[in-house]
Amino acid sequence: MYRGKAFCEASIYFYLKADKQDEELCHRLNSLKDVRSNTVKVTDVRIIKTYFDEAHNEQVTSISVMAEVLVKYDSNITHLNDYRVNACRELRKHLPKSGAIMAHSIDTYSPFRLDGFISR
Repeated sequence: MYRGKAFCEASIYFYLKADKQDEELCHRLNSLKDVRSNTVKVTDVRIIKTYFDEAHNEQVTSISVMAEVLVKYDSNITHLNDYRVNACRELRKHLPKSGAIMAHSIDTYSPFRLDGFISR
């Protein structure tokens, strides 16, 4: 049973070598767009900033990933913000190399939602 759906944002930095940066960036962005599980659905991937790091001779691209995250019901949780924290933890499992993750908001279900994003 899912208590709610949180709208989360993750920040990711891609470090790309100068010789294959366009191909690799395109591949990585497409792999992020395809992230979908029973509890996480990526809804938007945006390039925030791209710059060249001369010290390491790498192109750095800052990405923002927006996702919907279903949070499971927990009888021990009494405050809604704890569900937002759990949503961030769940998104971290799917995007382990991301930087900061935050939950902007959460919609609660009453009655609880039984199915995830992937139908059985």
